[in-house]
Amino acid sequence: MEIKTTYIEQDSLLSRTVEWLRYPLMLLIVLIHTDTPLLTSMPQEGLSAIFYYITRTIVRVAVPMFFIISGYFFFRKPDIFSMEAYWPKIKKRLLTLLVPYIFWNYFVWAFQMAVLVWQGHADWIARDTFTLPNIVDVAVGWGEGYQGMPKAFQLWFLRDLMIVCLLSPLLYLLLKNRRPYVLLLFAAFYLMPWPDNWHLIFMRFPSALLFFSVGAYWGIHNKNIVSIVRTIPVWLSVGLTILLLVIHVWQCVTGGSYIILFEKLFSIAAVIPTWQIASKIVERQRLKPVEWLSNSNFLLFVLHPTIIHYLLVYPFLGNVSNTPLHFWIVYVAELIVPVLVCVILYAIMSRIFPRITALLTGGRSGKNKNATFAGLL
Repeated sequence: MEIKTTYIEQDSLLSRTVEWLRYPLMLLIVLIHTDTPLLTSMPQEGLSAIFYYITRTIVRVAVPMFFIISGYFFFRKPDIFSMEAYWPKIKKRLLTLLVPYIFWNYFVWAFQMAVLVWQGHADWIARDTFTLPNIVDVAVGWGEGYQGMPKAFQLWFLRDLMIVCLLSPLLYLLLKNRRPYVLLLFAAFYLMPWPDNWHLIFMRFPSALLFFSVGAYWGIHNKNIVSIVRTIPVWLSVGLTILLLVIHVWQCVTGGSYIILFEKLFSIAAVIPTWQIASKIVERQRLKPVEWLSNSNFLLFVLHPTIIHYLLVYPFLGNVSNTPLHFWIVYVAELIVPVLVCVILYAIMSRIFPRITALLTGGRSGKNKNATFAGLL
């Protein structure tokens, strides 16, 4: 009975940690995309540059964390994965992933063209824009102008998440017999230099494959993530992460040749202390998500680049002097403005048309306390 109680408590702690983590992780996603023309027009030196590169490195843990959570809960229940369990999971993700993915890509596409027409630049829209291949490519991202991402570029995460979900039976066969070397092969694929002759659409997939599979491995073998990471000494996980952080920042400052490699190594290492620290904070402080913030989580994900561009970059580019103070004001604004806009927008949308809002955010709503980013649970 004591063992069962302990297991239930650990499972509860994991669920509460994931629930609390998803909004801070989303803020890190927003910070990843603050490398806008407005901010890069104000290059920094000295301590200001170092602090900036530190933040640019830390945010890299967000995408791996989301993929791990996705893989873990995809396989966590039922206890035995089968094709009978597979098809309901895929059908569910047609609503939680595919519908929002399609809608928001074409929304951003239409919005950008509407702005051009409103500004009197309709002639800037290419004649072949409305051909069937180009219309389809808005959601695919194969064309050269998309750099391997869909029109709403941040939605590459959903695209690649859907792909690994479709591949889940194969991943299950590879991982069910406790073959950790498979994860090492995926890690090598993730870390290897990007071949020049490979299309950019494949560039981000190794990230999805590795980290989704890490979560899947723990889920398939019914391992509690928090319990697993707590077997690793904190001094080791934090020390290694800080070392890789320092090396990556140094590479950025000096223009080194291994920036991407150490960025990826940091992404792998930082996962462990992130779980350790977050679970300890939740356990000791009894933290819960702030509902009015967390409800707008998915909306923040799909709209933050558009908000940043049209409310900050477009009106202020070339009109801000290059000083450290102005640089950090812009940096913070590129985080805070999307947060505020999405909180207000979600509150209005969910009140006026709650069902449509739930559909466009993958079934996530304030009434569904167990819903998480992109239908990960």
